[in-house]
Amino acid sequence: MLMLEPVTINDTDTVWKLRNDVATRRELGLGVISFSECLDWVANISEGKSNERLMVAKDDKLGIVGFATFRYDGDVAHVGVSIGSAFRGNGYGKQAIKLANEYSIGKGIKKLIAKISAENYKALFAFESAGYIDTGEVLITPNKKAHFVYEWKC
Repeated sequence: MLMLEPVTINDTDTVWKLRNDVATRRELGLGVISFSECLDWVANISEGKSNERLMVAKDDKLGIVGFATFRYDGDVAHVGVSIGSAFRGNGYGKQAIKLANEYSIGKGIKKLIAKISAENYKALFAFESAGYIDTGEVLITPNKKAHFVYEWKC
């Protein structure tokens, strides 16, 4: 069974490894993050010094298999879900997205927005199956990668 839990400082090493996963970086358009940068990121979030929330996706047998991020802007949140390469293909992405939706309802969020790489067909399908709707908006990143914008109304 999968659950989302607020990140703790003790989760930093696992989050750092997942965040630097080659597939995760490619899909999210991110560079490598140092351990100290990850530690600062987790500390700021866990201490409430950020408008961002980081939830770890934990399997009751395997431990942390991924994470979900939320960046708040009033009653709208930008959501991202990432599952580690070693754990993909087991339905964790779909489960984590649904849990992220449930979490947001409890926080008074009215709309979730996900920006998904056009190349990441599995993520596009997972968000669609969780009730997200393609807005028709396409964002082009500085490195010329297309991202589709999906939204889910709580």
